[in-house]
Amino acid sequence: MGHLTYGNTDASIDVDDALLVHLRAVTVTKLRRNESFALTVPAANGANQTLWIHASIPLRFSFDGDPALHRPLLASMMEAANSANGLDLSREEYASSLEQARELQAVSA
Repeated sequence: MGHLTYGNTDASIDVDDALLVHLRAVTVTKLRRNESFALTVPAANGANQTLWIHASIPLRFSFDGDPALHRPLLASMMEAANSANGLDLSREEYASSLEQARELQAVSA
């Protein structure tokens, strides 16, 4: 399980390592282009929280290993980040896409 730390706090948000690697790629791309976006993540209490991702706000990604990027998932996440609603990691579509990518990697190995 990876961790996303947002702002000037020590509290982190738990995110699956593979999903976090994809989120890092989307975030770095968006911020490199000077584009901010909304990111919704599941909170520890079962609710969701929406964060405004902007270059002026400290952000730290921590995870073990270096999971491979799955291009269709990355494209889907980038498209969502570019939308008016932002990227919502609480949606089931990202978890199911991640499972499909893992199954494909297991078959090809």
